Amino acid sequence: MPITSSATLLTQRETALRLGVSERRVTALRQAHEITALPVGAGGFLITASSVQRYERWAGKPGRPYSAAMAFAALYLLSGEPTPWIDAPHRYRLRQYLRTTDAEKLTRLCRRRARTLEFWCRDSLIGKAAARMRLSAATGPLAAKFQLTDTNALEGYATADDAEWITAACRMKINVEPITVRLRVADWLPDGDGPMPLAVCAADLAESNDPRERRAGLETLEHLLEHFRRRI
Repeated sequence: MPITSSATLLTQRETALRLGVSERRVTALRQAHEITALPVGAGGFLITASSVQRYERWAGKPGRPYSAAMAFAALYLLSGEPTPWIDAPHRYRLRQYLRTTDAEKLTRLCRRRARTLEFWCRDSLIGKAAARMRLSAATGPLAAKFQLTDTNALEGYATADDAEWITAACRMKINVEPITVRLRVADWLPDGDGPMPLAVCAADLAESNDPRERRAGLETLEHLLEHFRRRI
């Protein structure tokens, strides 16, 4: 995927200096999708400053992140949705965890459910992209659930295969401002149609670098956690 970027990209060394870690550690973070790296040249990478900013909020905090399946299960349970892909013992442990955690910790542990890529896309092709995604965050009518203004930006989930089709068919340009599509690429997604459950949308917003979106996401997660504790 060619890069034509107007957003800030960092080299491996610049990222290491900013985070105060070794370049080897940056490689590990990139491979774990903790930070977003874009391939350039023969085996090279540039790292998005926005993903480094998000990671800085979590660096050094306790708790091993969940796998994608467990992260989605936690957020689906919190939304009152079924989780047939996990067994009863895992479901029981997740329920016990949700009774005691808070929104910040939950956001941190669920962060590896997908990797986030940002694109510019023509307005005329936004609908085509949306048709192959499961919408999330505050996209379209979802914005009202978080008392946010609909910005006409598109955010949602897709499998790696669907993401490749979307970016090619909609002629999207990665990391070009203004960002109009935030695509969360998942190696695994629960079956389903329509927008993602409310807790997934809230977790997406809670990861945002925008203070208003982040606050709205965290507040909604706290409300869902309180409701979850009362109903079990």
